[in-house]
Amino acid sequence: MLSKMLKVAGIFSEAFRDAVLFLRFNSYSPFVDPSRRAFYKIIIEAHTIEKGLSLPDPKPMFGKDKVRFVMAALSRYDIGHSPIPAHMSLGALDAYLNFHTRAGLSDPLLDEISVYLKAWEARLPRPWKGGTRDYSFLGQPLNSLQQLMASRSSIRTLRPTPLPPERVYEAIALAQLAPSQCNRQSSRVHAYQDRQRIQALLALQGGSRGFAESVGNLFVVSSEICAWGGPGQRNQAYVDGALFAMCLMFACRSMGWGACPLNLAIDHKTEDAIRRAGGIPAGERLIMMIAFGEPLAPDTKVAFSPRRPAAEIATLHA
Repeated sequence: MLSKMLKVAGIFSEAFRDAVLFLRFNSYSPFVDPSRRAFYKIIIEAHTIEKGLSLPDPKPMFGKDKVRFVMAALSRYDIGHSPIPAHMSLGALDAYLNFHTRAGLSDPLLDEISVYLKAWEARLPRPWKGGTRDYSFLGQPLNSLQQLMASRSSIRTLRPTPLPPERVYEAIALAQLAPSQCNRQSSRVHAYQDRQRIQALLALQGGSRGFAESVGNLFVVSSEICAWGGPGQRNQAYVDGALFAMCLMFACRSMGWGACPLNLAIDHKTEDAIRRAGGIPAGERLIMMIAFGEPLAPDTKVAFSPRRPAAEIATLHA
């Protein structure tokens, strides 16, 4: 009994230390290097432009506030920290400009973007690794894990047709090959094909605007809390759940489907609302949603989303 009481006390102690650590190093903390904070903020906002351009039918002049923020933030950013935010932002702005030019639209903001890009060309020459890129489901061999990983991208152009249940179970069975601590297999997946319920769930998630109406298949990945105990295991539900979710997306791609992960960076109130809307037990922590289905067309546009060089994120300890 005493050991259990100590473990419970340890959970509160570790939760407090988690909160202190997050407050000290989160993106709003004044104690974090400004260049490090700006790196992530610019990438996040530039990616919203990429996502908008990768939708089936982008709205003209969408995201004006985002565009102006990216230009202002990038002008203040120290490119010596990493050129990735600049590449991503400039590529996204260039694609935004080209999209509206092809549509024959004019706006003072487009003129601002054109002048802004010309000013950057001497500082960071083209080509810029951002914006959108062409993507095809045809002619991509998937004979190795390397090819499968290289072919995965977030697809937002999906057919709303529900997939056969036996095929959905096949994808889930493949995802069950994901590693799990001590083979706990705590991950759960809730699959939905009812359009009304899917729309209710996506409205609570809030990150699928522009393509939610085309989602006819939706996963909600969760993890059972009761698989874990003690202060040292407080975050393991997320670790196992994330590994399972990644394998589930690879399974979707291996079956010729498109898939788009939708984050659940939400508060407890919203998480409870999603559980109620989805009929998900209270003892499961939500990991993420995944919209999936047959691609609307074999060829589409996806966000470029450049990756950092391995040497930029790796520390090799001798």
